[in-house]
Amino acid sequence: MMLKINLSMACAFVFCGLGAVYPQPVPAQSVSIQNGLGEFGYGWMFGRNGTCYIVMPRHVAGPFPRVTVSTAAPVESATATVISPFWPGIDLALGVARGGIGNRCQSELEALAETRETSSAHQADLLRLNQTGEISREQLQVADRTYLTFTGTLADPEAAIGQGTSGAFAFVDGQPAGMAVSSDDTQRATFIRSGEIFIHIRRYLDEQGGAFAAPSDASVTEPVDDADTDALPLRVLESSVRPVNPMFAPENMTGPGQFVFAQQALMQVAVGFDAITPTSRLVIRSNPGPGQTSPKTVLLTWSLEGEGAGFRSWLRGEMAADGVFDTGKVAQRNLRRLQVIVLDTWGSGDVVIDEITAY
Repeated sequence: MMLKINLSMACAFVFCGLGAVYPQPVPAQSVSIQNGLGEFGYGWMFGRNGTCYIVMPRHVAGPFPRVTVSTAAPVESATATVISPFWPGIDLALGVARGGIGNRCQSELEALAETRETSSAHQADLLRLNQTGEISREQLQVADRTYLTFTGTLADPEAAIGQGTSGAFAFVDGQPAGMAVSSDDTQRATFIRSGEIFIHIRRYLDEQGGAFAAPSDASVTEPVDDADTDALPLRVLESSVRPVNPMFAPENMTGPGQFVFAQQALMQVAVGFDAITPTSRLVIRSNPGPGQTSPKTVLLTWSLEGEGAGFRSWLRGEMAADGVFDTGKVAQRNLRRLQVIVLDTWGSGDVVIDEITAY
């Protein structure tokens, strides 16, 4: 009797079933994943509005809220917060990666959209990484295509799928075609079609990202941001919106607590310094609860004047699905006053901002 397995259960310390190693293609968006149980699998990364996201099977992410993501050679690693907002029957999760690999996250979500070639191909290449980040390819014969999945069988009878393959993508002429999720034989695996992955992740990021609240677990330590020790003495100056309750005042953004306010046409808050201060990074964090939401599109303007005249545009971007808006380190700018304008939100309900930090 065949035993159906999740492909990432074994290989906790080594990668298994790799074929011949080929030179690294550019760009290489396949990544390896290590979860909190020490198990390995794979995923695929893409960038969106300044944030690096990782697609992976839910069982590869494991039971803990964070995973370690490693790129192809030259290897760079980062921590990703795991999001699994999809229904229990689909083995799919999304990670938000912070630090280390942002400049390597070059593809776009739209690359997962199926084309005539990827949806009708009878052959594909299975890509995996070894511990040094080198990429291996094995040719697959594609069959048993359904609305959601297809089966990929290795063309080489001497090769093996091997446990630890979950999350590896099959590619057709460099285009993602599907993601391995399970296997009932060492020669074949079941793949979720890339188009199906695309539909659900796009819907989540377009419509529901603000409903996500990062999970917490006592056994997981938050990644330490070295820049926190260099935080500037930012203070709240004024706000165009009132808090829903005095306990949730704007001043909480630079101290304990949250700033919570109702949605309205103009949502902006001014923060600043006592004197002109060189600033190269701004981080905004939001952790909404039930019935609340996060900012989505954020516009930053700045001024050298203490009274707030002469504002100039600085940056515009999107808060990621993990509730973090991070400009990253940009060219240093001398400023006295900074205006944070929330142009829209991820969802309905009161808007939450936990903190604003400048560096």
